[in-house]
Amino acid sequence: MVTNIMINCNPETVSTDYDTSDRLYFEPLTLEDVLAVSRAGKPQGVIVQFGGQTPLNVGARLKRNGVPSSAPA
Repeated sequence: MVTNIMINCNPETVSTDYDTSDRLYFEPLTLEDVLAVSRAGKPQGVIVQFGGQTPLNVGARLKRNGVPSSAPA
């Protein structure tokens, strides 16, 4: 079974994202916040998509912190 967990830092789009994932976290896209969600959810992998440079940078840092990520290292 696959569970989709989304982190969205944009309050303007939360109303459109509420039904696209199993769990939605409204958190800043900082390494610390994303690591906290990752530790709680224990994902097999993380897909980094959309949003430009911030998610790509966080994704690479997640990978360096042991979280399997689709972001380039």
